[in-house]
Amino acid sequence: MRAIGIILAGGNNNRMRELSNKRAIAAMPIAGSYRSIDFALSNMASSHIQRVAVLTQYNARSLNEHLSSSKWWDFGRKQGGLFVFTPTITADNGYWYRGTADAIYQNLDFLTKGLSFRLKGSYNSSFTVYKYMSGGTEMTYNPVLVDEGNVGLRPVDNSKYTDVSYTSGTGKSRDWYMEAGFNYNRSFGGHTVGGLLLYNQSKSYYPSTYSDIPKGYVGLVGRITYDWMNRYMAEFNVGYNGSENFAPDKRFSAFPAGSVGWLMSEEKFFQPLKSVVSFLKLRASFGLVGNDKPDRNAARFMYLADPYSVNLDKVIDRIYASGEAADAWGYLFGITSNTVTNGAREVSKNNPDVTWEKAFKRNYGIDINFFDDRLSATAEYYREHRWDILLRDGTAPGMLGFLTPYANLGEVNSWGWELSLKWNDKIGKNFRYWATMNLSYNQNKIIERKEAPQDNDYQYGKNHRIGSRSQYVFWRYYDESTPELYEKTFNRPFPTHSVVLENGDAVYVDLNGDRKIDANDMSYDYGFTDDPEYMIGLNLGFSWKNWEVNTQWTGAWNVSRMISDVFRQPFVSSAGSNAGGLLSYHLDHTWTPENPSQSAEYPRATQVNASNNYATSTLFEKDAKYLRLKTLQVAYNFQFPLMKKLGLTTCQLAFSGYNLLTFSPYLWGDPEATASNAPTYPLTKTYTLSLKLGF
Repeated sequence: MRAIGIILAGGNNNRMRELSNKRAIAAMPIAGSYRSIDFALSNMASSHIQRVAVLTQYNARSLNEHLSSSKWWDFGRKQGGLFVFTPTITADNGYWYRGTADAIYQNLDFLTKGLSFRLKGSYNSSFTVYKYMSGGTEMTYNPVLVDEGNVGLRPVDNSKYTDVSYTSGTGKSRDWYMEAGFNYNRSFGGHTVGGLLLYNQSKSYYPSTYSDIPKGYVGLVGRITYDWMNRYMAEFNVGYNGSENFAPDKRFSAFPAGSVGWLMSEEKFFQPLKSVVSFLKLRASFGLVGNDKPDRNAARFMYLADPYSVNLDKVIDRIYASGEAADAWGYLFGITSNTVTNGAREVSKNNPDVTWEKAFKRNYGIDINFFDDRLSATAEYYREHRWDILLRDGTAPGMLGFLTPYANLGEVNSWGWELSLKWNDKIGKNFRYWATMNLSYNQNKIIERKEAPQDNDYQYGKNHRIGSRSQYVFWRYYDESTPELYEKTFNRPFPTHSVVLENGDAVYVDLNGDRKIDANDMSYDYGFTDDPEYMIGLNLGFSWKNWEVNTQWTGAWNVSRMISDVFRQPFVSSAGSNAGGLLSYHLDHTWTPENPSQSAEYPRATQVNASNNYATSTLFEKDAKYLRLKTLQVAYNFQFPLMKKLGLTTCQLAFSGYNLLTFSPYLWGDPEATASNAPTYPLTKTYTLSLKLGF
């Protein structure tokens, strides 16, 4: 039997009054040469417990002298069995034992070598008083011509001065967080074993929805790690989390994850290759993760009974069949509005069966270095399968009269790879150069998202990438030869459009062959999305003597932006009115009778057939690939005799620039950002000249 004995012998106890003023009770003499602690030591020795800890702190001198004699119960240091622990001051602990539990906690390493305990918490509270100013208008005037050519001012109709008004309010917030965990890490031989058991909980008060009910989170995390000779590595994790958004029987779920690694370059059979391949590691990981929120603004408690909006006194206008307000749900008895009876309506529907959406992720990677680590490479491939995604059922008919509840309906597959290459070398003694490249490819496919029924497969977003656009397929600009050419190209009659086409109008492809262009001819099969499929990052630089030059490039391709509003349609403002102007780009790249080119960027500039010409189509989906010089830095490090006398260790003069160059066919804003609907300020270029001094 293996057992550990623990004797708590150091506490302050005044029951023996003067006898315990200068010594601990455990050190009280018994029969001359014995002490009271010997009773406990004798019992442990008789029970064959050979490993004993004595925790002491109060008047411990006499007790320590007795125990150090090593002659009474054969727990001497030669057997390695008797340990005396007194409180110590460390970098993170300056407390004496504050009780039995604290004494054991401070000496956990004696119980199990490598075991430690951590407790952490935080509390935040705030109260805000704010005041808003509103109103305060001045009289406005129009200039008018008066006698003798003088200019006078006339008040604009309904223009008047108004005083400034003030409103005030208060705000408050409060939240707390705590975690407690055991850590274990121990090495023996070539083996290293680690473990973690962590419990965490948090609460946030006064949330935006149901402000009288605090938001809560609770989780339990476990981890086990293993390493042998820094050659074979394995790790297993599991999280057990709960969410307030789900019913009690669906609230908690476990999310396991694991990884393995093999440092092949440390194997004996690999040694002959190390002159070329200095490092080689293979690794793989997998894991299940969960999400309990469909979006940031999702309602809480998605499983509870439907909430109601009550005391609604607005009524439907029975003559014009239009509501007086959005909450027009009252009941009218009689002829006039004076006989309204307040009503109620369901705000939304909820789902008692809703639960966690899940994603299973896999990652496979290789890390390899060549030529004494001058060239390093990392390659990774990943796959992700998401299911039970929280969505609203789009197949429900609009006649239901309410939003459908969230349910676990969606499914998505994602995959991709990443490649990283780094070269670092020098020529001679003074010239060092480096180059780093990161290249990634990302793709995904919607398997299911419960869309409204469609007549054709190409009308569904599923089986396409997330963010794919539904759009018409632009073919050419209309002229007299278009109908005949269309029939020869597509072997079907020329379709009718929503308007009577004139020369220069946009012509679209009749995808379903019903001889008319309508919503059934809008497809997800064309173009790219706002998220690039390929992304690249380059870091190029060198240093020579006291000079240092470093550049960072970023780029992306297989990405597009759908221009709209001002960029798409002339004579339309960003507000959507018909009071806009004509951009010079429109004027230079629009189909005109004088230049009836099929390569024109825009159809004829007109308001007559605007609904057809400026519909969402492949014509207005623009290629947004780019290559950008993100940063440039040129620095010179001075070294002169006076530096030591001045106490300078560093003296550097540097010039840096940000967003200096961009190469892209996209002309309607920043290609790195999502599309805008109106002209904005050009992308800011930043130039900096700095002097860095170190003492």
